[in-house]
Amino acid sequence: MYLPTMDARQRKEITEEFFLYRDLARIHLWDKYSAYEHWAKVELPKGKAELVELQGRLRKRFPVDSYNKARKELDPKKILANSMLEKLFPMDQTV
Repeated sequence: MYLPTMDARQRKEITEEFFLYRDLARIHLWDKYSAYEHWAKVELPKGKAELVELQGRLRKRFPVDSYNKARKELDPKKILANSMLEKLFPMDQTV
């Protein structure tokens, strides 16, 4: 959903509608059609349960252990890391 306005109230309403739309798609369509949101639209959930669910979905779709291994080897000082990556792909989580 495009944010064409600088009006804070309108932007807030559009953002809320986006999250409602995304949640409805996630609940009713994603698993049924093996769909995933675009990487640029991934938002950190507010709750722990939702974060664990998102981490599980990402782990199902992507080779998270291989990614984390590469991160550990190629960026041991975490220069390229950020809080979002750390939450989505925690290094201490292996399956």
